[in-house]
Amino acid sequence: MSRLSRQVQPAEAYLAKLTEADWATLAKRDVVVKGGQGQYGLMVATTVSHAAAWAVLTDYSSFETFLPTVVKSRVVETEGDRTIVEQIDRRRIMLHTMESKVLTENLELDGQQISFRLLEGNLEYMYGHWRIDAAPPSLGNGLPCLLSQQVRAEADVGPFKAMFYKLFEASLVDTMKALRAEMERRAASSNL
Repeated sequence: MSRLSRQVQPAEAYLAKLTEADWATLAKRDVVVKGGQGQYGLMVATTVSHAAAWAVLTDYSSFETFLPTVVKSRVVETEGDRTIVEQIDRRRIMLHTMESKVLTENLELDGQQISFRLLEGNLEYMYGHWRIDAAPPSLGNGLPCLLSQQVRAEADVGPFKAMFYKLFEASLVDTMKALRAEMERRAASSNL
């Protein structure tokens, strides 16, 4: 049995924390980033429907085709709403190419939230969730959907912890942008 929470947080819990500046950032289609030091909340608005966003977010075996640092992604096990995914990530850090393998447990809840946690990998821990929510009408008719991620992660990197946090945050933003781009690419190609 999974140790992940099966509780779907109400959208109001997220949206109430956004400032006017955050809403302006979302309206400009930029990524809102809250937090730091291994604990982050990110959000972006997209032009696609909830169903289109969910289809991309749960297309685990295709992540390597659209996420910037993922070079391999495969589903290891599926049991009901629980999916175990193995990913190999490759990135260039200074003059070195670093490769890491992670195994995550993903629990899909009500077609709205995916809770996840690290099972194996080179981080001390990583857990959180993805959400898809309807955007409020005030954001504009062209942006009906909000994609958000809450994540906590820590790595044992000794004196390089500040660098880890900076790289991890940049990676989260790049992933959010890549997911939105893939969602909108697929939606546009299905409308042709």
